[in-house]
Amino acid sequence: MRKRYVKWLLLGAVPLLLLTIPLSYGWVFGTSFRSIILQPQKTGITTIDFYDVNRHRPLITEIWYPIDSDVPAKPASGLWTRCDEARDAPVSAKKEKYPLILLSHGNGGDRYTISWIAEILSANGYIVASMDHYGNTWNNKIPEYLLRPWERPKDIAFILDQLISHSRFKEKIDAANVGFVGYSLGGATGIWIAGGKIGELSSEEISNLCRQEFGDLISQDILKKTDFSETLKPYEDPRVKAFFLLAPALGNLFDEQSLQSIRSPIYIIASERDRIVPLDTNAKRFAAAIRQAQLKILPGEVDHFVYLNRPSVVGKRFLGRKIWQDPQNIDRKSIHEDIGRTAVSFFKQHLRHKQRISSAAT
Repeated sequence: MRKRYVKWLLLGAVPLLLLTIPLSYGWVFGTSFRSIILQPQKTGITTIDFYDVNRHRPLITEIWYPIDSDVPAKPASGLWTRCDEARDAPVSAKKEKYPLILLSHGNGGDRYTISWIAEILSANGYIVASMDHYGNTWNNKIPEYLLRPWERPKDIAFILDQLISHSRFKEKIDAANVGFVGYSLGGATGIWIAGGKIGELSSEEISNLCRQEFGDLISQDILKKTDFSETLKPYEDPRVKAFFLLAPALGNLFDEQSLQSIRSPIYIIASERDRIVPLDTNAKRFAAAIRQAQLKILPGEVDHFVYLNRPSVVGKRFLGRKIWQDPQNIDRKSIHEDIGRTAVSFFKQHLRHKQRISSAAT
């Protein structure tokens, strides 16, 4: 009789468990998915003027980071639409440490041009650092430095060194979990850091590339004085664990064997009709050669500049229309939110978060 009772008890419990477990897991997964913040109202932010004395190179860096919900914030100013900022506020105590994401802007951009993804990432639990690549920003184009893209991975390594030892951030950055986001030439920077290498370039290839990228800014005299052997050096940084690349450039210059040797997870997003960085010779080539790469192609009229911020009222007056005015059927904000969701999910998968130290913190 007792065995029969136990048998019926088990038979009754199994269906209950089968119902309860999926519902429980569904609630957890659903909550996790819905908890991704795609329209942050505010983030912490600070500016640090770093300087690399060995290269005589200033590196102004903007850092976005999580803040507690009761921290006051003010509207941001400038050329781009940005969320409110709590400038120099304390980093949130919600977690012991936060993963670090390093950002690299495109050719002639600056540290703010893809700040929309920095805001999304910081609102979802990441410290994000974006630097001006000296000599290659819209307001500081120096011909000698435009020809030195290999300075970019050096910039990333230098800023990483500085941040993990910085008095304000070293206790909050999880140095074992570092990721990277790069746009256009910044995407090529990520390929370098992941282990890609550029093969030897002929003088004709260099001249053609310079004319395409820089027009009349680069003279033959500057070309002759530049030591392009620097492109042959390795710039891999194993401290960076995962790479999220937007329309990465220079795809036809990287050595095939070096791309095949990359083992880091890489997520690439590119536009089907990118006229600046053509899909076939860039994103598709990277995705085909790199074993751990995933590729998402944005169809239709989405172009190369859709990855930039949306302009502010002031920005529309001073920025060229070609970088902010999309076709009528393109919603840049929605595209940014979709990419932001993908980026957060990607880094959650590949970068661990430290446990909370206070369940009451918000």
